[in-house]
Amino acid sequence: ADAFDVNGWAMRQVYIALGIFLQTAALMEIDACPMEGLVPSKYDEILNLNGSGYSSVVVATAGYRAQDDQLAKAKKVRYPLSQVVERL
Repeated sequence: ADAFDVNGWAMRQVYIALGIFLQTAALMEIDACPMEGLVPSKYDEILNLNGSGYSSVVVATAGYRAQDDQLAKAKKVRYPLSQVVERL
């Protein structure tokens, strides 16, 4: 039998926590956004994680938008469900 990959499993579990973080931030009216382009080794270096047993998996921003953000109150685009979801 194949050995259980606990690190691979743990990395996938982080996305559950990320989803909860994003939802909780939204409920608290805090802007948050996951980011792509993460270079884990660079983040590990910056966060001094090397040799700690921990490593970077995801990154997200969080904060409050500027009061003078002109786009904050702009009308949002909402497509009809039929254009976004395909039922199989």
